[in-house]
Amino acid sequence: MKRSITPPLVVIAFLIAATIGTAPSKVFAGADDGNRVEGSWYITVNVTEPIQATFDATYAFAKGGAFTRIDGRNNAPAVGTWKYTDDGRIVFSNILFNFTNGVRNGAIAGKFSAQVVNGTMNGTFTADGILGLSGFHRGGTFTGTPIVAEGP
Repeated sequence: MKRSITPPLVVIAFLIAATIGTAPSKVFAGADDGNRVEGSWYITVNVTEPIQATFDATYAFAKGGAFTRIDGRNNAPAVGTWKYTDDGRIVFSNILFNFTNGVRNGAIAGKFSAQVVNGTMNGTFTADGILGLSGFHRGGTFTGTPIVAEGP
């Protein structure tokens, strides 16, 4: 007896293959390259509370959610995680160890919210002392531009 694939099964198989094949493009359909966060950024941080200060930092956002920050004042590294929100913004958090005279006295937990529009990142942050660093609080804004990969 000869078996044949019925037309409805062929249609179902085609629809499944088409859906799987277009899944990645549907996930990123709303975000063009000018609004993506993945990559490295040169950031200007403006502390507005409880003091006024401005300094530089670098941020790096890896696919999968890893976040790295380097403080431009003292090279203090921070690591954390990031994710997109349902409305296309970015939220991220990190922890960096704090030292006074070469002795660790706690850590600082940063919480950030940002948006990338036309290749510029703008956001807000809070930073609070943890792991023994009591009484530390900072808040403010930041803005950044991507660090573009270039060859010599």
